[in-house]
Amino acid sequence: MKILLHLVRADLALFLRGRLALFWTFAFPLLMLMMQMALFGQEAKLGPVTLLVRDMDRSTESAGYAQKLARGLRLQNSVEFRVIAPAPGVKADLELTIPEGFAEAVRAGHSTEMKLATTLSAGPTLEASYGMLRGFSDGYNLAGLQDEPRVVLPAPPVPASGALDYRLFLVSGLAGLVILSTSLMGFAGPLVAAREGGMFRLYQLFPMPTGVVVLAWCLSRLVIIVLASVAMFIVAWAVYGVKLDTGATGIAAASGMLALGCAAFLALGLLLAAVSRSVAGVTMVSNLLYFPLLFSGNLMIPLGGLPPILRDALEYLPLNAMMASIRHALTGSMSWQGEAYSIVVLAAMMCACLLLAVRRFGWTPRDLH
Repeated sequence: MKILLHLVRADLALFLRGRLALFWTFAFPLLMLMMQMALFGQEAKLGPVTLLVRDMDRSTESAGYAQKLARGLRLQNSVEFRVIAPAPGVKADLELTIPEGFAEAVRAGHSTEMKLATTLSAGPTLEASYGMLRGFSDGYNLAGLQDEPRVVLPAPPVPASGALDYRLFLVSGLAGLVILSTSLMGFAGPLVAAREGGMFRLYQLFPMPTGVVVLAWCLSRLVIIVLASVAMFIVAWAVYGVKLDTGATGIAAASGMLALGCAAFLALGLLLAAVSRSVAGVTMVSNLLYFPLLFSGNLMIPLGGLPPILRDALEYLPLNAMMASIRHALTGSMSWQGEAYSIVVLAAMMCACLLLAVRRFGWTPRDLH
């Protein structure tokens, strides 16, 4: 244990001496936090808003109201609505329910109060969406020429508990960014540079297993990721008022998913270092992985505006699955059954990368083999 802790401290000291590594691990995520907050504020739902109209009256009048509402929403340009049909397990951003007795009330000249629920967080999208629904309902009333309005929309719905605003979305995504950048740029590249420079041969002089050295490297990077993530959450709480809608259990679950994700992506970085022959080679491969994952990993920019097929496919990526589970835990909406895929895919990725890395791992430069 003493040897392990000594190696961890030595690797941390080596990492902290590098100004470039410190910038990309600590300063860059904080700069991105401030920039994205200034641009987008509190809003996480930048894509289309799904609307489900549940017709409980099933009359000609209720169907006519639903059709006119859908037609009007399609013609406006302020908010992009997608009207979806009711189906088992389908959750929409907004759900409008036409109650029974709507047709009788219309014929009698009486008003009917609709029911409206949402899974959106408080913010511009909810306000604009409600305004559109209210406006087209008022237009429907005016077209009827009744003394009493036929449709009464209730007050704006209360945002659902566990809804994710953009501030929490961003700070959790930046924690994922730190994992990605530290594993690829801050782990794989330095390992190859140390091996090709002959530094690894020094470790062979000490009586310790290879696994202890590799474990020390991984633990030092895990400490760095945790420190950078904690720093971002503190800044987000102190400056932008970000709060967690969960208790100690949710924070522990999010920390566990973060640790599992760290282990999986650090194992990927170790594999890249094991198979690469040069610093230039591992840098090129790391960039080829880093930048596509940066824009498709649901880290800083929500993927709601992508085509449904592409958006659904991206959810199966290990990075996206990890981020979804972490956010579910931070908003108190996590269930271990629902996060089973994230746990399995990250554990499988970690085991596969470690096994392959062990087979290809070498202490000496590739040109000496």
